[in-house]
Amino acid sequence: MLGGNFFKSTAVRLAIIYSSLFVVSYLGANVIAYQMVLAYLDDRLDKAVMERYREIETTFRARGLPGAVDMINSHGPAILGQETIYTLRSAAGEVVAGNADLGRGPDGFFDLPTGEREDGTTGYKVFRGKLGENELAVGISEGDTEQLARIVLVSFGWTTAIVFAVALAGGAVLRYRARSRINELSQTAHAIGHGELSRRLPVSPRMDEIDVLSSEVNVALARLEASVASLKQVTADIAHDLKTPVSRAFLALDDALQLESVDEVKEAVGGALQELSALAATFDALLRIAQIESRSRTARFAAVNLADIARDMHETYEVIASEEGRVLTVDVPAEPLMVFGDEDLVRQMIANLLANTVRHTPDGSHATVAVAQHPTGVVLEVTDNGPGIPESERARVLERFYRLEKSRTTIGSGLGLSMVKAICDLHMARLELLDNSPGLKIRVVFQEIGSVPVDSGA
Repeated sequence: MLGGNFFKSTAVRLAIIYSSLFVVSYLGANVIAYQMVLAYLDDRLDKAVMERYREIETTFRARGLPGAVDMINSHGPAILGQETIYTLRSAAGEVVAGNADLGRGPDGFFDLPTGEREDGTTGYKVFRGKLGENELAVGISEGDTEQLARIVLVSFGWTTAIVFAVALAGGAVLRYRARSRINELSQTAHAIGHGELSRRLPVSPRMDEIDVLSSEVNVALARLEASVASLKQVTADIAHDLKTPVSRAFLALDDALQLESVDEVKEAVGGALQELSALAATFDALLRIAQIESRSRTARFAAVNLADIARDMHETYEVIASEEGRVLTVDVPAEPLMVFGDEDLVRQMIANLLANTVRHTPDGSHATVAVAQHPTGVVLEVTDNGPGIPESERARVLERFYRLEKSRTTIGSGLGLSMVKAICDLHMARLELLDNSPGLKIRVVFQEIGSVPVDSGA
């Protein structure tokens, strides 16, 4: 596991922050609760004092001063620190009865703190009032109240300490678990960064935030791995497929150097130029595919009429198909069928499909380009009754430079359907290669207009 300062860990810092916020709010609530407890205890003590005072007052009214003296004396002699204390003074100021001298002063409640008693006992809550011309002071010890308040205060303190300690312990546990997962992720990322593109970040069944992020990164890694594999394959395919025309061009130019007749030299150079033109066209197609796959053409998206485009491309390729001995028909409704896309790229896609159909079907074949509205969107179909493509090969013919064995003798670079796929991907359209029984059916399903996202910054 990676090292690091304990308190610099994100899990620990978050635990401390949230624990501190909780402790502060908890302390605030405790202060309020403590004040409410003190108020309740003080009110209860006041009522207890008044209850004792009322008992003596009632006896005084019923039996006079002797009755009050008897009731006070019935509680026994003065005992330092006992719960209830009394002082009954006559009109002349002499202490008539009681177990303590509470002095003289104004009527009402007052506190007798510990420091005001020589014996150092607990404080008292005292009420002083009149019994006729006499003065009666009754006090009850605050010891129980103070002890209960201390218990509440100590319990609040211990609770706060325990909460903070548990939070720190939880932060330590979270730190250990988080650092373990991050260490595992870091090791995997390090391996990926050093070329092991097949590695994937671990994802637990919990699917928490880290797992969701790891899943998204894994998707990106899968695409990156596929892109790198595709790049390697393209590089190999370019080296393999372009080696022959480059060699033929080189041999033609080399032969031209050995020829003496101007006509023969021109013929040899013309053959070399033809090979180089094919190479230039291949590289141009590769660049166009790369540009399309980079999604840098979405800024030119607009609403286009797919029916009109299909009709125009049929008119263009009908003559070419006729010269090659094929029959090309069109099945397009009169009403507009609108899709959202780049008109030039859509035309390029249909052109590639029609050229592919004409090139890879025998004489007398019949092909159709059709556009129709379907519940899933606007559908473009190019069908023929030629030899078709085996089902096992339909995914591979969309790869760059891949050609069926029976098609290697025909003119072409193997990039036509690759460009079609790139254009479909750019338009979020679904490309399907199906059996036409006999022949091939190529179906492109465009999304409803307005549903294709556009990168306005492209």
